[in-house]
Amino acid sequence: MLAVVGSRLRRLVGIVEELSFTTVRQRVISLLLRLAESEGKRSAQGIQVSLKSGHQEIASEIGTVRELVSRNLARLQAEGLIQMDGRQIVLKDLSTLADQQKISA
Repeated sequence: MLAVVGSRLRRLVGIVEELSFTTVRQRVISLLLRLAESEGKRSAQGIQVSLKSGHQEIASEIGTVRELVSRNLARLQAEGLIQMDGRQIVLKDLSTLADQQKISA
């Protein structure tokens, strides 16, 4: 029982740290990288992932509002790091995205 409680506590502490110490941009990138790792498919353009939920659900998951999710995805696309087509996203450069995730704002 202590192992389960300890595991849950570590998970909750991780969530609080992420919400407290990272920007929305970093959280969006983190979500994209997790999706790439868990269900990404390699293509000629990069790693292709499919969003199963809308921007509102993503915002709820990472602790922000829909508008900021949309704005950050649009900025990542304008910077050439991702390419969006509806709910299909191609991560063009994983290493640059990972570096962007680590940059503190």
